[in-house]
Amino acid sequence: MTTNIVGRLAQLGLTLPPSPSPRGAYEAVVIHDGIAYVSGQVSRVGDDIIAGPVDHDTPPEVIRHAARTCVLRAVSVLVATLPATLAIERILFLRGFVNAVPDFANHSQVLDEASALLHDIFGESGRHARSALGVASLPGVGLLEIELTVALTSATPTTPTT
Repeated sequence: MTTNIVGRLAQLGLTLPPSPSPRGAYEAVVIHDGIAYVSGQVSRVGDDIIAGPVDHDTPPEVIRHAARTCVLRAVSVLVATLPATLAIERILFLRGFVNAVPDFANHSQVLDEASALLHDIFGESGRHARSALGVASLPGVGLLEIELTVALTSATPTTPTT
C-alpha cells in the first residue's frame, strides 16, 4: 500500500515529507481494532510554520498550502507507523481545527482542500466524514491542524506468478 500511495502522490506531483515525531508525551498514531487514530498534524513544513489566524484577507493559496501540508504530514506519519501486515482501507473521518479570527465563518472551506487531496490520493476510499472547528489558537500559531481516523485491513502480500 505504501508503494501505491507514493506512486499516486508522484502522479499528483507531490511527495511525502519526513514523518514528524510527536512533540510531547503522546503517540503519533494509535492502532486499535483495525482503526488508526492519527494525532493532530499542524501546518508545518520542517521547522517553518504556516501561521494563522486565517481571516477574510488570507490568500487562498496560503490556505491550500496549509491544508495540503497537514494532509501530507498525516499520511506520512500513518505510512511510517503501519506494520507491513496492515493497509489503509478507507479514510473514515477528518477533524480540522482552523486558527481563525472571531468573525471568520468559512472554516469548512478551509478544510475543502484537505478533503479533496485525500480523495485525490485514495480515490473513493478517501471520501470521509468531517468536522471543521474554529479555534482561537493552535500549537506554534499554526493556521490549521487536522486529525484522521482511518480504517485498516490486512495487507495481502502479492506473490509473483510464474
